[in-house]
Amino acid sequence: MRRVAQLAGLVTFIPALCHELTHWGVARTQTDDAAFAVEVYGCRAEASWPPLESRLVRTIAFLAPTVLGTMLAVAWLISGAPIGGWRLILLAGLAVYTIPSPRDVRGALGLQPAQQQEV
Repeated sequence: MRRVAQLAGLVTFIPALCHELTHWGVARTQTDDAAFAVEVYGCRAEASWPPLESRLVRTIAFLAPTVLGTMLAVAWLISGAPIGGWRLILLAGLAVYTIPSPRDVRGALGLQPAQQQEV
């Protein structure tokens, strides 16, 4: 079972890395304290930043990969390009990139403990 988890982590690492880089890029426009960490052997990537004052910017920072991924998927569907072969693999990667984590949703709603403290 451990091998299956390692394989799943490896397969989803690139889309997850891009997902977290998108969070970091948006947060970095508002604060120099935005940080990005990658753990290659554990197949993890994580972006972090202090609470953002603007509710709109906070929501955009947490949901940027979802919005961008949705726009890319809509553009793909509108283009009429067939889905098959290697495009199916790209579609799976785009889905992994686009789906927000529960942490992303809590952050966008301002429900994370760090956001509840006085800034």
